[in-house]
Amino acid sequence: MDSYPSSLFDLFILLSSPTFWLVALLIFVAAAVLGYWYRGRSGRVQMSIKEANLKTRQIKELEKINRELENKNRELYAKELELVMANKRLQSLEAAKSKFISVTTHQLRTPLAAIKWTFDMAVKGQLGKVNEEFKKFMEKGFQSTERVISIVNDLLKIDTIETGKLDFVFKPTNIVDLINNVIGEFCNQVKTRQLEIIFEKPANRVPFVEIDENKIRMVLENLIDNAIKYNLPNGKIFIKISDARLNSAESSLQISITDSGIGIPDGEEDKMFQKFFRASNAIKQEPDGSGLGLYITREIIEKHHGAIWFERGKDGGTSFTFTLPLHQKKV
Repeated sequence: MDSYPSSLFDLFILLSSPTFWLVALLIFVAAAVLGYWYRGRSGRVQMSIKEANLKTRQIKELEKINRELENKNRELYAKELELVMANKRLQSLEAAKSKFISVTTHQLRTPLAAIKWTFDMAVKGQLGKVNEEFKKFMEKGFQSTERVISIVNDLLKIDTIETGKLDFVFKPTNIVDLINNVIGEFCNQVKTRQLEIIFEKPANRVPFVEIDENKIRMVLENLIDNAIKYNLPNGKIFIKISDARLNSAESSLQISITDSGIGIPDGEEDKMFQKFFRASNAIKQEPDGSGLGLYITREIIEKHHGAIWFERGKDGGTSFTFTLPLHQKKV
């Protein structure tokens, strides 16, 4: 008991001692350090718990996302399998259709040619004398047979284009001479319909262009034939060669065929190059037709690495324009 203060005086002496205050300070500092360490440890524990909870939630979310991705992958695989099977069926149907068209059209050509020339011989009186009325019927039969043969030939052209069997032989060609030759083929039709064809050429010499002459002849025949069929009496047809693209990055000639005819109805522009499509006003003016000419024309131009488009005239009529590179790309 002697170590404890026995009176207020002793307590005063104790409080006045530097040793007492040093010990007290050390105790206070130790308590503060212990409290800080405990709070830090407690905070770290709480933080660790929060991080653990967060990671647990993230893991659960990732597992959920993975399950969803697995489900989506299975769905995509199923859809892909369906598309592959559907594509195979389409290819099979396309092959069957192509074979049917090829066989049928080839089988039709011979008898149709026989019928055509029978009508022709009858009209010319080579099968015996005929009166004028009978001759008119024979002429109509001859024309109808020619139209059917034309459709059969168009179907054959489409079949050869789409199956890749259509060969292109590119040679330097005088495009001016080719156009003049094709214009000559339509002299009778132009005269009968009271039309005028105007051929405009550049002032400078037009260079030769590498084309398949027979195929481009087909293009010109299709476009000029349409310009004649769908024109108006006393109308004009302008055929123009432009050399404006000769000095461009890919030198090419631009050829346009413009008529003053019935034009293209609103809302039907996007269908003009589709297979078997014919504009509503074209059907009214010329009921016969396959709707294959422009489709074949575009395919041929694109095989020449060119482009084709059309524009409607302000006062009616239509202008079809296509480009032909001077030199074909070497593959």
